Amino acid sequence: MSALNRQIVHAALNAATVADAEAVQSLVAQSFTDEHRRPVGDKWNNFGLMGSSGSYDLKLIELVTNMQDSVIERFALQQYGSRRDVPFQTPFEAASGLLGYLDSGEQSTLAVTTFEESDPPASNTKRLTAIFRDKGCGMTPASVPNTIFALGGSNKEDALYLQGAFGLGGAMTYRNAKAVVVVSRRDPALLQDDEEDRITVAVVQWQDNTKGQTAYYLVDRAWNTAGDTAEPWSCPHEDYDDFEPGTHLALISYRVDGVQRRREGDAKSFDVVTNTRLFHPVFPTRFVNNTTRGRATTLEGLSYRLERSQYEFERGEEVLPFHHQGQTYQLPVRYWLFAGAPKDPGGRDKFVASEHAVLFTSNGQVHHHRSPRDVRDQTGLNRLYDRLLVVVETDELPIHLRTSLFTADRSELVRGDVALRLEEAVRALIRDSAVLRDANNALIRASYQDKANQPTAEIARKISRALTVKGFSFGTGTGIGGQGGGEASGRAGGGGGSLKPVVLNPDPTGIKGPATVRAVVGTTRSITYTIDVQDSFYDRRGRLRAICEHPDIVEDREITTGKGRNGRVRVMVAIPETAELGTYELRVVLEDWIRAAGGLGHKLEYVTKLELVEEIPGTGTGAGKPTKGAQGQGGPGPGGNVALRWTSHDSEENWDRVTVGAVEDVPASILAEQQSDYAELRALGGQLIPTVLLNQEYPPFKKYLAARNKELTSDKRAREQYAVGVGVSLLLLQRKLDGMKKAGHALPDDDFIDEARRAAANAVLAVMPAFDDLAKEVGLSG
Repeated sequence: MSALNRQIVHAALNAATVADAEAVQSLVAQSFTDEHRRPVGDKWNNFGLMGSSGSYDLKLIELVTNMQDSVIERFALQQYGSRRDVPFQTPFEAASGLLGYLDSGEQSTLAVTTFEESDPPASNTKRLTAIFRDKGCGMTPASVPNTIFALGGSNKEDALYLQGAFGLGGAMTYRNAKAVVVVSRRDPALLQDDEEDRITVAVVQWQDNTKGQTAYYLVDRAWNTAGDTAEPWSCPHEDYDDFEPGTHLALISYRVDGVQRRREGDAKSFDVVTNTRLFHPVFPTRFVNNTTRGRATTLEGLSYRLERSQYEFERGEEVLPFHHQGQTYQLPVRYWLFAGAPKDPGGRDKFVASEHAVLFTSNGQVHHHRSPRDVRDQTGLNRLYDRLLVVVETDELPIHLRTSLFTADRSELVRGDVALRLEEAVRALIRDSAVLRDANNALIRASYQDKANQPTAEIARKISRALTVKGFSFGTGTGIGGQGGGEASGRAGGGGGSLKPVVLNPDPTGIKGPATVRAVVGTTRSITYTIDVQDSFYDRRGRLRAICEHPDIVEDREITTGKGRNGRVRVMVAIPETAELGTYELRVVLEDWIRAAGGLGHKLEYVTKLELVEEIPGTGTGAGKPTKGAQGQGGPGPGGNVALRWTSHDSEENWDRVTVGAVEDVPASILAEQQSDYAELRALGGQLIPTVLLNQEYPPFKKYLAARNKELTSDKRAREQYAVGVGVSLLLLQRKLDGMKKAGHALPDDDFIDEARRAAANAVLAVMPAFDDLAKEVGLSG
């Protein structure tokens, strides 16, 4: 036994700082006598090849899935001998068949992630060492350059039972670490006859070049070009027999941006991020955070946590038909509505990683996600967006299509036609959901409760008139269907209005729905029907069918029918790209159903004319016709109405004391219910009314009023002037944002928009009496 060999392995397994890694590299160089460098990926210009967009916190999850793959590979090869003989077609099949005899705790010990201090304290420096230790198949010295140190050219492409496909994900993390230490030992049962049982140690460091850097490791002989044989350091396993087969990989002094949180259960902590990203993991893993208490936590996935939560979440599921190249795939979609707002008990931030509201999964792992803000901006769910989680399972898509949809590090979609169509189909599913719209409206109603709402309709009319003078008004379509009108000068139909409650009966008496619906070929169309029967009817007594006369739109293939909720049923229709344009009958039928008292009920049927078109003018999301904005005078018009509401940062979620306000769409019927001076809007039903919310506790405004109150007996006129000026500014800003969204441009972040609102409010205050003195007092003048 060599003392130096044992010293090298021991030092490598305990390396946590840059100095530790440098010490290991020095020992390796001492053992080799001569120093020979080999670049990671066998490319001296590898720095750029290891870069990609996206969060480096999320890239850590790639190493977790690599551990899972290594474990499954070990058990599979032990049992079946070679990859070609492994019968499993998915990672879940493999994990169930190979690891099913172990409980979740035992499975988690096979893949462990540990955080150690590298630049203490990690909570301040945002640097730590992340160690990934698996008891998987391990590597021989000769295989290391072509596996863990390869860039691209995955060795897993022929193994459907493994998660990896690109051969890039894990290496994407190296660039964010100051050094990487690898220790690996191949499972002796998997060694070939000519292979020795050896422990490999390699340290990746960065070499400064004239332009950029190169990641390299030391090898036993000179390496000059691809194909040269040069292996990393290794020793016989007897020199350190305590090291079990598998791999230890340490990212030394890794820069993080949230997972360093000391408290578990935080929306940015590693346990929550991993549970979210591995929504339904192939098997559980373990996490130990030695930068804090060092407690071991079993990570079983967010799906597991939601199913076993103490909170009652409203949840639902649907099937999204998605057509691609002559084939329709049915993608399961599930959603959860959380019990409270963020920071409340049962809020989404206690369960879901930050910025994750819509998850696209493959093999249970998130490959793409959308943020709560995306949900708010793209679906109109302006109150529900931060209480909602939607999961889209893409496993029904062929593996080659899924591979082409997502980036190598599984962080986002590859922006192509298929990806854009899939995102739009999911966006429409969320936007057009009657259940989600009702939940959003319930939160809007709740925001009015227990508050003395001040009459503001007269001020709102002045805002509307001021907008008209500027040649601008908000136009809205009417109705509650899907894509509709909205001319360029106004806001398009929302499709997000309030729906009348349906009186539910034990047995259905009729079906109602839209008479005509337009759908663009190559997209998925959502249509909602009303059936006045209790939800339990669909459990055992009846099933709604939807049948289209178009020969390429087939029931239960291109058409899926959801389960009834509160008297409404959604029908999803995937329109093939090659479908012939024209108008076709879509028959919605309820037959052979069982009455509550027994016996068969009579057939119920409704026919919708489905018009297939190449495009629909306008960008609205209502079923109504295009409208020009009315001026909001002489009763409610179809498009020019504006509302105003005074509120405060204590009453609104996600506001703080320096929030000026916002613009949100509120169904006319809710405004009429909650504020008596808007009663005339009741006639507009579910039409969305742009509503200006103003924070009456905004500090510069409060100080201005305090100064004016010394001179005036009433602040009514001052409040009105401020409301009109700021209201017009916020609506004009919203118009600009809507225009950017319509054009497909990226919107500024919320901080920038809030700053623009503050600038507008302060500009209004600047032209009001006494603001100059106040500005000096509060420090706004400089």
